[in-house]
Amino acid sequence: MNIHLLIHNVGFIISAIAGTGAAFFLFFNNKKSVSNIGMGLVMVSLVVFVVSHVMGVNTLDPLVSRNILMFNLSNFFVGMFLVHTVLAYLGKSRDRWYVLVFLYITGLSFVTYFIIHPDLFLLPSVPKMYFPNYYEAGILNWTRIAYLYVICLPYVFIEIAVAYGKMTDRRIRSQYKYLFMAIMTTSAVGFVANFLVYNIPIDPLWATAFLVFFAIILVYGTLKYELFDIRIIAKQAFLYCLGVAVIGGLITLFDFTNRTLQNMYSDFPGWVAPFISAIVVVFITTIIWRKLKEDETLKYEFVTTVAHKFRTPLTHIKWASENLTPNITNSDDRIQLNYIKSANEKLVELTSLLMNISEAENTDYEYKITRGSVSKLVDEITDGLKEQFEIKNLQLKRIIVPELYAEIDESRIKFVVQTFIENAIHYTPIGGSIAISLKKLGKDVVFSVTDTGIGITSDELPRLFHEFYRGHNARLIDTEGMGIGLYMSKGILNRHNGKIWAYSTGANKGSVFGFSVRRIN
Repeated sequence: MNIHLLIHNVGFIISAIAGTGAAFFLFFNNKKSVSNIGMGLVMVSLVVFVVSHVMGVNTLDPLVSRNILMFNLSNFFVGMFLVHTVLAYLGKSRDRWYVLVFLYITGLSFVTYFIIHPDLFLLPSVPKMYFPNYYEAGILNWTRIAYLYVICLPYVFIEIAVAYGKMTDRRIRSQYKYLFMAIMTTSAVGFVANFLVYNIPIDPLWATAFLVFFAIILVYGTLKYELFDIRIIAKQAFLYCLGVAVIGGLITLFDFTNRTLQNMYSDFPGWVAPFISAIVVVFITTIIWRKLKEDETLKYEFVTTVAHKFRTPLTHIKWASENLTPNITNSDDRIQLNYIKSANEKLVELTSLLMNISEAENTDYEYKITRGSVSKLVDEITDGLKEQFEIKNLQLKRIIVPELYAEIDESRIKFVVQTFIENAIHYTPIGGSIAISLKKLGKDVVFSVTDTGIGITSDELPRLFHEFYRGHNARLIDTEGMGIGLYMSKGILNRHNGKIWAYSTGANKGSVFGFSVRRIN
């Protein structure tokens, strides 16, 4: 294989890997953001082009090569998705709906027409430079370049420039600047591959890493200026994805090099590339693992330290308010003091939650697993909450099988049981009913709470155990809830190798929350 073709192939493969990682990152970082989805679709369209390009220019049959290179039609999708992304990012997609309609109709019309009449877009491929086969432009192939480089890109640049001029916030101006730079650099570098299509002898090798350029600029803008409002954890994930992309590219490069050297020199040992690849993978994996471990430790220590620092002044406030209580006779002053005590209790509770989350997420935090009576635990918690049942006039039904034991950390399982029952009480209207069940099922102890409360929609169920997530009806009923209890409960059950679940037939139709742990008696 020609060394130029080898470098060309490896460069485009690395770009495809980087683009795929970026697409997944954008999709999963914020599934509801139109700008994230749009940029993800731009990356997917570019990856389709890159993969088809590499396959097509290495295919020996001219007609098959042309058919593969027809995926170059993805350039039309790049244009329409890019405009939609930028308008959504600038908050102008509704105002510019007519632009989007025009671009989508025009782009899809071109794609459909060229699928029906492929010879107008590309002729059968021909050898060019060091490529076995390369694009041979049809008479209307220029429309692809015009659509992307004459219509879509200039329009995008104008919109970003106008928004940049009107914006006074320096951070947002920086976001606009780096978005502009990323698109400009990628489009300029990527355009180089078009020259040889029209028989201008400029090596497409220069365009191999255009997606990598895009990723580098986006990453820099993301890390420094929060481009696309990417969360810290997602930023780290993006960097690790890029690390994986680099590893994949290096392994591919080693493999291609190894094959080339074996073809050139028959005595060249075939174990060299796998050996070097293994060393690289182990080295980079070790670095990533250490970095993740360091980040996790720092996060745990930070939250724990801050929580402990909070507790001291909160304790002083509690003592001071208790000492003042006997000396205050004025009813208005007593009311204000009660407000202070109530707010202090909420802060203490919040501090405890922060510490519990930190401990639950720290895999090194020790669980004290012992043989415990789940039946006794459930009975004690239910008895302790009787007053809350009576205040809301809730009908309680208990079916608790006695003497059920499991290997558990009692304090944490108590937290889960109490969270389930308190949530049921809180979100069940006055006069409703709650059923608490503990039974053995096969080799498991199964606990469940069934209520006639606000229920859960099918859209909310998959996200119910996510950190800080709360359903729409739950937010309406309790504006101060944090959405932490269920998230922590899932972590606790994971550490017990147990299962946790929730079920509901819909809003205002009640719900069932349950978990299971392995029975030992």
